[in-house]
Amino acid sequence: QTGQLQWVVHIFAAMGAGATSTIVTNPLWVIKTRFMTQNETTSYMYKNTFHAFKTIHKTEGFKGFYKGLGPSLMGVSHVAVQFPLYEKLKVWLKHPDQDHLSNLSILFASSVSKMAASVATYPHEVVRTRLQNQTAKPFKYNGVIHAVKVIKHEEGWLAFYKGMSTNLLRTVPASALTILTYEILVRRLNASADKGG
Repeated sequence: QTGQLQWVVHIFAAMGAGATSTIVTNPLWVIKTRFMTQNETTSYMYKNTFHAFKTIHKTEGFKGFYKGLGPSLMGVSHVAVQFPLYEKLKVWLKHPDQDHLSNLSILFASSVSKMAASVATYPHEVVRTRLQNQTAKPFKYNGVIHAVKVIKHEEGWLAFYKGMSTNLLRTVPASALTILTYEILVRRLNASADKGG
């Protein structure tokens, strides 16, 4: 019971931290998205990051930096899927006679949990990108709900998963290695503390 409560606290703390980080860094995400998608057909053409900041502020105002914030905040729910699933997989994979999970089991558990969380929450990435790319009025999408309706109507449900395979190829290995490194460090630090004690 206490362990479960601790995990609930950890999840909400992680989501809170993620939300704060998302709000602070959203302007950078807008600029990054614009740079990635700009070409001769777009209504904008930025020379560098500073020029992008200046142009967006001048043509779209402060609100321009917070396009796509709604779906970005929805993406914070990612941790609520990934970490509880990761902990469950660790329990299922651990043999009673083991002191700790093997590195291979950790890589498997972290990869599966990251993949599941990405599949569950990926549509917010598509919606966020569409909203952030809007520069010329009248806007095609008038907010998150309208964007979801229009995308579904015009392109079907599969449109919400465009680019997901590329995203998984980048994020799953990165997440698996990060979690494995974390687990190894915690294990070694605990072993050192036990020896010292």
